[in-house]
Amino acid sequence: MSHRKTSAWAAMAAAASLLLAGCGVTNTGATGGSTDGPFYAGRQITLIVPFDAGGASDTYSRMLAGHLSKHLEGNPTIIVENVPGGAQKDGMNRFERSEHNGLNLVMGSGSLVSATKFDREGIQFDLAAYEPLVAFGGTMVIFGSTQAGVTSVESLRNSANPIFYGGLELNASEAVRTFALEEMGLANFEPLMGYDGGGAVTAAVLRGELSIGNSTSSHYIENVKQLEDEGSVVPLMTQGYVEGDEIVRDPAFPDLPTMPEVYTTLTGRTPEGIGWDTYRALTAAQTNLLRTYWVHGDAPEEARVALRAAVEELVRDEAFTADAKKLLHVDSPPQTGAEVEATIGQILDLDARSVTWLEEYMARVRA
Repeated sequence: MSHRKTSAWAAMAAAASLLLAGCGVTNTGATGGSTDGPFYAGRQITLIVPFDAGGASDTYSRMLAGHLSKHLEGNPTIIVENVPGGAQKDGMNRFERSEHNGLNLVMGSGSLVSATKFDREGIQFDLAAYEPLVAFGGTMVIFGSTQAGVTSVESLRNSANPIFYGGLELNASEAVRTFALEEMGLANFEPLMGYDGGGAVTAAVLRGELSIGNSTSSHYIENVKQLEDEGSVVPLMTQGYVEGDEIVRDPAFPDLPTMPEVYTTLTGRTPEGIGWDTYRALTAAQTNLLRTYWVHGDAPEEARVALRAAVEELVRDEAFTADAKKLLHVDSPPQTGAEVEATIGQILDLDARSVTWLEEYMARVRA
């Protein structure tokens, strides 16, 4: 189209806008907010959740949507669209194809962030092009089977029997936990992957088929804690949270040591080297970014400013915090702004040496 024709269309569009304004009709189309009020006034936001409806992440996201709407100026309606499949990639690809107009958000977990470095098949998006708004953490609890003779971390080291550790699949997040356990010098340590969900891992631990297994902190409190009270399992350690360059204890389990702490207890050595550096970076993704919410980085600035302000209010909202704890049974430490960007950067900017190390480690364990 020629510049002259483009100018003519622009003039016609401007005249039409003036005519509509004179009739009391305001354009609140996809690409901009109303000039007479907040960007989100009278709008509807779609929040894409890459998990099935009814699961923990879906339920949490629906709860968050209700509170976020209250804090967004203009109080837009926020609806959840479930797009499961492809280890969250289908949902993220759907988000990428949606309009970059500030009316589409997406939730993703830390394992998705890790996948952008270690499992790129099927990825049609670039996380670096999105703006993270807020992330909520949740660590992993490592627990043992009393049926298998596990009573403490010391019993793992001194066991006369092989130590079998179970998980779902040996992805990057699982690999660093496997690495940490292997480094502890456990007797005849052997990882067994392929279990169909956390419930299957817990059942295998109860049977004594697995010596140790893992669970998210919220799943542990809701489903495993009663087994601990009955004496069937014993909590051993957590993966921990990352604060700066340090792995710190989960506030929900302040008496449980982190995996690096247990390593030092059992070996007398300080955790250092490329393996532990990679552990720290992947732990930042796995636990600090358990549920992360994003907007397109090229969405209208007015929309992104409004969202930033809303999430800062959200994380200070006692009603939201209470509802979140009621759902998850634990406090989920939030990160916003520069803090969440720095955490994500630990994975997106992971050096090639660490990537190669982890890929080679996973190949060796799978062999």
